[in-house]
Order: sequence, then C-alpha cells, then structure tokens
Amino acid sequence: MLSLVVCILQVMELLILQCCAQHLQKLPPIEAARYLQVIENCAVSSILTEKNNFGTSYVSGVVTPYGSIKTNCVVNCGGVWSREIAAMAGLQLPIVPMKHSYIVSESVPEVRGLPNIRDHDASTYFRIQGESICMGGYEYNPILLDKVPQDFEFSLYELDWSVFSFSMQGAVKLMPIYETLGVKRTVCGPESFTPDHKPILGEDPRLRGMYHNCGFNSCGMMLAGGCGIQMAQWIVNGRPDLHMFSYDIRRFEPEQTRNSDWIKSRSQESYARNYYIVFPNDERLAGRNFKKGPFHQELVDAGCIFQERQGRERPGWFSTEGTAPVPRYDWFGAYGNVRNTDHRYENQLKKDHTFGFPENHKLIGEECLACREQVALFDMSSLGKFYLCGPEAQKAADWLFTADTNCSIGQTFYSCMLNSRAGVEADVTASVIETGSGGQIDPIFKGFGFYITTAGGSSYHTWAHIKSVLNEKNFNVDFTDVCEKVGVLSVQGPNSRVLLQSLLDVDLSEEAFPYLTTKLVKVAGHLCRAIRISFVGEIGWELHIPWDSCLPVYKAIWDQGKKHALRHAGYRALTSLSSEKGYHLWHFDLQMCDNPLEAGLEFVCKKTGDYLGKAALEVISKKGLAKKLLYFQLKEEIPIWGFEAILRDGEVVGYIRRGEYAYNLGSFIGQGYVKHPEGHPVTSEYIENGHYQVEIMGKHYDTIVHHKSPFDPNGKRLVGIYDEPLPIRQ
Repeated sequence: MLSLVVCILQVMELLILQCCAQHLQKLPPIEAARYLQVIENCAVSSILTEKNNFGTSYVSGVVTPYGSIKTNCVVNCGGVWSREIAAMAGLQLPIVPMKHSYIVSESVPEVRGLPNIRDHDASTYFRIQGESICMGGYEYNPILLDKVPQDFEFSLYELDWSVFSFSMQGAVKLMPIYETLGVKRTVCGPESFTPDHKPILGEDPRLRGMYHNCGFNSCGMMLAGGCGIQMAQWIVNGRPDLHMFSYDIRRFEPEQTRNSDWIKSRSQESYARNYYIVFPNDERLAGRNFKKGPFHQELVDAGCIFQERQGRERPGWFSTEGTAPVPRYDWFGAYGNVRNTDHRYENQLKKDHTFGFPENHKLIGEECLACREQVALFDMSSLGKFYLCGPEAQKAADWLFTADTNCSIGQTFYSCMLNSRAGVEADVTASVIETGSGGQIDPIFKGFGFYITTAGGSSYHTWAHIKSVLNEKNFNVDFTDVCEKVGVLSVQGPNSRVLLQSLLDVDLSEEAFPYLTTKLVKVAGHLCRAIRISFVGEIGWELHIPWDSCLPVYKAIWDQGKKHALRHAGYRALTSLSSEKGYHLWHFDLQMCDNPLEAGLEFVCKKTGDYLGKAALEVISKKGLAKKLLYFQLKEEIPIWGFEAILRDGEVVGYIRRGEYAYNLGSFIGQGYVKHPEGHPVTSEYIENGHYQVEIMGKHYDTIVHHKSPFDPNGKRLVGIYDEPLPIRQ
C-alpha cells in the first residue's frame, strides 16, 4: 500500500510539472516533458523564505545535500510527511498520520470477476484481487501516529488485530464464509488524514509560493489526476479552473491548523465516520466549542441547537424541548475515554437524519414566519469582519470591489470580488466609515476607511484573497481582522423598527436612516455600529457590537423585544429566507467558477473605472454567457438539497447548486445554472422556450422557472412597505 501511495504522489508530481511546463511553454505534453527534470534520492532539508516590503513572507529556495535551489514555488506533495515539509517553512498543517489496514484472503477461485462490495453499516469493504478477497474498513479506534520515520516509504507495520477486529466482525456478519478463509497477507501502513477527510490543496496564504497537494490518504487513487491538473492551473494562472474551496487550505483558519487537539479529534472522527451517510444538515461532534460567540450561553439557555463553521459555533435552530448543549467529544469510547451519557444534542441532530422533511421542519418554519410577520433576532457574530483603512484605501477598494466604491461616509454597498478571469472569489458588504475614537467599532486611522463583512463559513478565504491582492499591488493600507472582537446581532422583520427605536439614540425613520446606510449609535448606553441591511429581505438592522458590550446589548434587545413578539432564529431559517428572497450564498450558488453576469449580479459591476477581473468580464459579455443562474420552484412538495439534475425538454442542462424549503412560498426552491447542451450562449429566448424538470431519486418533477426569486420581487419589504400578504397566507 505504501509503495502504491508513493507511486501516486510521484505521478501527481510529474503531472503538475508537465502541466506547468506545457502552460508556460505553450507546447504539447510530449514536447513540454523535455523541460522537466526529476532528481531522485535528493532530500530537502529546509525551505528558504524572505519578506517583501509589504511584510509578506514568500518562498525563495530550498536546501538539499547537493546545494541550494533558488525558486519561488514549492509544492508539498509529501503525503504522511507533509507536516514535516510544511514545518521547514514554519507552517502547521492539519494532517494526522494513522495506521490503515486491510487483509488479503487465500485463493477463492469462485470470486474471480465478482464486483467489489462496501457495507456502510459495518464500515467494511470487500475488494476482489484476482482470486483473493481483500477486506478492510474504518475502525472507530484507529492508531494515530505522532510521526512516520523518514525512511518508511516502502515499509509496513504489523497488523494490530485488536483494532482490526472491528472490521473483521463486520465482514463476517456480511460474509460468514470469510471467517474460515485463510489470510495470505496483511497490509498495514501509514496514511495521512485531515479534519474533514478531504485533501489539502492550494497556495498557503501564510507563505506565498508555498503550495500544498497532500492529505489524500487512499483517495489519491481517485483524485490525483484532476487535482494535479488544478494545481498546475493554480501555479501558472494564480487560481484553478474549478471551484476548489472544499479542498483549499483556506477552508481552515490558522488557529485551527495550530491546535493539535482539534486536528486529532476531528481527523479521528472523520476516519471513523468515513462510511456514515452524509445527511444534508448533519453536524460533527469532534472539535466543537473551539470558538464560542459572545452570546453563546444565552443562546444555549434559549434552546439553541448549534452548527459549526470554520471552528465557530453559530445558532442552527432553536428547540422548544429545553437546552441541548454541545457535549465534550468522547472519541467513540476509544483510547480510554468514557462514552457520553448526555445525548440531548445528538438526539436533536438525529431529527435531521433524513433526506425528506426533518422533524424540526415546522419549528424552523415558525422562525421564518416570525421574521416575515413580526421580528426575529439572529446572532451573526460568526461573520468575517475586517477594516481596510489608510492613505490608499479608496484606491485599493476601487481595484478590489466590482461595485462603485465612491460613496459618502455612512453609505453601505454590496459587491463581488473577482480574480483575473472574472471568477467570483467572494462577495462582501462594505461600509464607508470615518475615523473614530479608537474603539473596536470606531477605530482611528488616516485617510479613508471601509468596514467589510463577509460570510463566516468562508471568511478566511475572503481575508486571504484581499490580503493577496493588496500585497500584489502594494497598496499603502492597513488591513485588520476584527472577527473575534466584534459581535453581531441582526434584528429583522416588520416590527424591527419600532423595537429598535425605543433602544437606539438615533432616528430610524426611512428618511433619516435609509436602506444601505450605517451610523454609530448607542444601545443601552453602549456604542455600536448599526447597519441598515438585510440578508432575509426584510426591514432590519445589524448591530455590530464591541465584544465586552455584547451581553448588555443583547439583554436590552431581548427585554424590549418581548413587547413585539421577538423570536430567536438560527442559520437554518436564515439560509431558507435568503434563498426564498433570491440572495446568493458564496460556495453554493456563487462560486469561483461563476462570474457576476452568469449569477445575475451585473448590477454590482460598475460601468466606469477599472477593477480586478473587469477585462475578462468584458470579453465574457461580448461572447455571450456560457450559463445562467435560474430559480426552480417545484410544483410538488418534494425535498431538494442540491446536486439534483436540471432537465430542459428532457435533456440535462445543469444541476441544483442550492435547495431550500421556502416557507413563505410553500414550496421547495432551488438555484442552479443552466447551460446550452451544444455550448451556445445562453439567451433569454433559450431559457424561456423550454420545459424544465428536476430529477430527484430517478424521477422527474415539473418546476416553475424564474429569472429572479418570485418572493417580493420589487423589494418593497426592505423599505418597510407591507401592503401585500405573504403568499403562504393568501
């Protein structure tokens, strides 16, 4: 197995080199291969780094026993040794080597040509190898390794039958004859596992020129070719062709990569759950409570069922059955740990273990309806929050953002950020601010200032993109992350204005505080930043609160909210409401392989002035759109969760990126991109002259197709106009 893994890594390295040479020289693969040189048995003892004038570290070379090699690009394909390679450059990687095993049976001629079998319930697989049956699995108690010897590349460990007996029991239950078969060979070697069982790819934001291509374990047999090609694109063009965020090193924040306890527990759980069914809204148990928001205990007491994204706990939904705090991780009882006896949280998660309507469907719907008809309180403290300030802040913003940033102090705007090929790297909300008194929400700075917020699940990706662009252009700015210093409460719904007006020291009328504006305000005597904005399509405000002031502000809002039917709501309601309104969610219906024109976001692309990606976007506009985002409203109440095929006149033309139940429309609605099967540009005529269906579990269901969401298409509710009943109430 080890020799196979090493072989896969070598093939991947050669593929990356060949693709890079081909792109750089613009030659056919065979010709490009002439520019490659592979030096075997040449160890790297250290990676050299330097810093530029912006203070950013970058790779400058590697040291070998035969001398140093100057280079600005190093690709870490070290497999189980990837951590040690990263450490040469002062970096930590979230990788854990573990022993992984399988056995090969004696000859059984009858099995030749039979299919392979995988039993998810027993976490066991059978693989036919000639006339032998290979059997292995994923135990709950794998052996975690501190390190693997440097000279172990073609070596194996002795099989630990006390661990492997878990797989053996499942195999015998599925195939009783396996108990009597002789064992011809045991294979036990080290493989590299990550906290989410996915590989780690891409340029490390902490060190320019340092690329990772590791953490594959046995998945390398499936992923090596595609990932090698994408790595070549990453190196040559700066970004890959495909949306690779699920594999990108930037899906982990630096605090996560530095915490060995978090890495080990999450990686062990990922290993043990490898064969578990992945339900649409399930949550992990390991590595929880890594980062808690400022309102954490208050939300626990309110019955919050938490989610976790990028190490942060955030409210998922609220139960009426009492508290259900996230328990300590018990490691499935392995390694001497005692199993948990408090199963309240796990029992709540089991309500989502379905591909149909979950048990908590009605409760989440009540949160949504409360937001649409009264007022709801969302804890959005997990948002990414940054300050971009300094003498060239305006110049930097003009280049970073697609939207027009020449705004007055106090104005807020929504914008995309693109790469050079017009792919959407992030979408953000930014407010133009003036220098303050030095607090967390009113910092002191010279020149212009922008307060930027972005989705919490991809905040580090956004931060890394901005930092990279600022470094490349060498703008004279200060870019600061204040995510752990500022909490956010979002008050949304028809009653939000009257609720907040009694607490804030400013006029909240439409004239005095219009949509997309921000002001410094005092709430219960505490200075906060109020932003008139909504991710649910209702009149409402976000309050950005210094960490130390969060609890008194929360209590003041909650006490006053009792008079106005205020209700807690979580991210399950938030994502449903946003999808219903037609708002975008980066990494789902808005990805790096999409551009604003395809996503229906041309209104955030300024006509005058340059910005990163504009040249590529203009070329796309002239050629015509290769795909277009549409909204598919199912005529029947059949759940969709994403990745369902979209058919036009019986032909597959795309797939659902994001599916949610729209409680106020009374139907499921999905967002997905439609292409022309023959590669022609997608026009309005093409879209409108077709019959659309969505395939779910092999059956085709008719849909109503919309260019934009049918919910409040004119945006009346955003400005407090509630003269029409909700569709569900009609």
